[in-house]
Amino acid sequence: MESLEGVDRMMMSGARATLVLKKGAKLTEAEVKAALAAKKMKFESFGKHTIERPAAAYVAKTPKFT
Repeated sequence: MESLEGVDRMMMSGARATLVLKKGAKLTEAEVKAALAAKKMKFESFGKHTIERPAAAYVAKTPKFT
């Protein structure tokens, strides 16, 4: 999927691919279908979800592991 402009990373889980976009990037269903067809992959469905990035990250310290 590196041929799609604006894709930050792709995560695979079984047969499902999740594309994480760069800030401000947009993809259409037609662009995704074309990219998959070029890789000889089958398109099943398309969904968009906006998730807020966390403002801060933390690390939990656990005994015996840190």
